[in-house]
Amino acid sequence: MEYLLKNDDSHVVLRSIKNKDAEFLMDLNNDQEISRFVVGTPKIVTLQEQMQWLNNIKFEKNCKRFIVEHNNLPVGTVIVSNIDNVNKTANISIKLHKASQGKGIGKQSISLIVRYCFEDLNLMCLTAHVLSYNEASLALFRSCGFTEEGTLRSRVIKENKRCDLVSFSKLKSYSF
Repeated sequence: MEYLLKNDDSHVVLRSIKNKDAEFLMDLNNDQEISRFVVGTPKIVTLQEQMQWLNNIKFEKNCKRFIVEHNNLPVGTVIVSNIDNVNKTANISIKLHKASQGKGIGKQSISLIVRYCFEDLNLMCLTAHVLSYNEASLALFRSCGFTEEGTLRSRVIKENKRCDLVSFSKLKSYSF
């Protein structure tokens, strides 16, 4: 299914991932500086491996992936994962190319994905987990109205060191 999420007053668009994005995604994934600040442990991939991954994500359940575009150019990704339609929850994450960080693109992207999750997917609670030393992402989620819930101690290994995650959530306003 094709998705296109945008605000009328913004140059930021979230759209479905397409095969044409393979080289951009490979470069984003293989960037070791960016990898230092994401929770996962990206494996260096070839273009062929990236294409195979693109073919496999078409069959994912409980996950929606988007390309972040700014001025019609891909600059990052936003992922909605662990979608639980019973409990109406999901986790979100964002990864932006270095040249696109600090320009408000992340905030606009989070705003779009939150609106999509609450309005289109009818979710009630979104979570995000951020490396405790990733000051930019910590500030991003705070600025987008997420509440810091606590620290998940020694949760991941980055550069051979155990690292904490800061857990955030945002609730949809609702009444029973």
